[in-house]
This record gives sequence, structure tokens and C-alpha cells, in this order.
Amino acid sequence: MSEFYKYSGSGNDFILIDQLDEQFKVKVSDIKKWCLRREGIGADGVIVLGPSDKYDYDLRIWNADGSEAEMCGNAARSSIHYMCKHRNISKDPFRFETMNGVYEGSLVEGDVVKVKMTELYDVNAVSVEDLGRKEALYLNTGVPHTVIQVNSVEDVNIISLGRMIRNDVRFKNGTNVDFFEVLNEGEQRIKLRIYERGVEDETLCCGTGVMATALACSKFFDWTGEIKVHTKGGELTALVDKQKEEYYFQGEVNFIFKGSF
Repeated sequence: MSEFYKYSGSGNDFILIDQLDEQFKVKVSDIKKWCLRREGIGADGVIVLGPSDKYDYDLRIWNADGSEAEMCGNAARSSIHYMCKHRNISKDPFRFETMNGVYEGSLVEGDVVKVKMTELYDVNAVSVEDLGRKEALYLNTGVPHTVIQVNSVEDVNIISLGRMIRNDVRFKNGTNVDFFEVLNEGEQRIKLRIYERGVEDETLCCGTGVMATALACSKFFDWTGEIKVHTKGGELTALVDKQKEEYYFQGEVNFIFKGSF
């Protein structure tokens, strides 16, 4: 029998498995079953924490369809919350490795967790200007994102349009699709909805998507400092420091329940 912890990072929910001390093989078939909403535990993905030779832990993430994700900001924040609240380890910051890179983050206060986003590349590597009537940008913040500005995110058919763009032939490995509208330019406040690759559906939040959209807005509108991002799962804050080239995002993480399988 093995334990799991159900987590939600601003509505982006996960099944977290602690393999820091004792490991067992995680099968893709099991991940798909666990993530089913009506017949399983229900989640957008599965987090597995394992030992690391150089850092505090190794973070691996699988999407609900069984594909492994290079990085997930909300999974990273959930892992930090778990280490603090269940492992009772206090570090500022935690440093952990993912499939592609090394990240760091810490518990700010209460259930608010922040993560430093260390991956930013392929900015404008794929031309996407034709996909929107306003601003549009392709970039990678650990996973690929296509950010598109719209007049109103509520008027967009996220599933239909998101799926079409996600599967466009120009994207070799697919793309997440982030639709945003500016709520208040002076306050640097936006509203965001996300179609997430691997989940193949709209998700309530996506950490790398929040950061990708904040960075796109920084490029489009010359924003810097705090950028407030309203998602279906709640409000998050992206912190963009252009001079230092440092990027953070933070928000609330919730432990939902503990179970076993």
C-alpha cells in the first residue's frame, strides 16, 4: 500500500507521490486511471518526488494523458508546500531538479508559495502573429506556450480553438495555448484562460502559462514588476525584473486530502 497526497495549485490539481525514501514503479496506465475524474482520484497530473544527488529533491511530472511534462509551475509550488507542511522541512529556498532544469522556490507565508522560473527560451522561435487579431507570441518557460491577446477571454471557445492551435503543424511537440485580456493596463492586471497540452482540456490554472503570459505582456506593453493574473483557479502574481532577468510567480497552494492505493 502506498500513500498519495491530493494537491491544488490555484485550481491546477495533482496527485503527489513521495518516493524520497521508498520507491515503486509508476506505470503510465496507472497514471491515466488515477487522473480520471469520475472513475479515479481525479487530477490534471501526477507529481513524483524522488531523491537527488545534488539538490533537495527530484521533481517529475506526468500529465493526465500519461505523457511526461518537462516542467509545471503549479506542480513545483505544490511540491514545496508538501516539503514544508508534511515533511516539516524548512528551507529558503528549496532547490530541485526537473526533466530539463533546476528550479528554486519557497513558502512565503501561510499557503502562499513562490517559484523562480529559470527557463526562458525560444522566444518568437515560431511565428504565431496570424493566430490573433491583437498581440501573439510563442515562447518556452519550461514547456512551450503560445500567448494570444483577445478582447474578452469569455467570448473564446477555449476547447475548440485551443485544441486546433495546440495541434497546428508548426509546433513540433505541440503547444499550450494561453488566451488573455487586459483588465487594467495601469495596474498591470490581466485575465487568463489556458488550454493545456497533455491534459488536452482547459485547466483552471497553469504556472508556466501564467509566467509565459506575464513575460509576453512585459514584451508587448513594457510592463515590469508585479503583474496580476486572474485565472479560473484564482489570482496569482508574476514578478518580472527585466534588469536582473529574474522571473517569479506566486499564489496559494491547497492540500486537499491524503489517501492510499
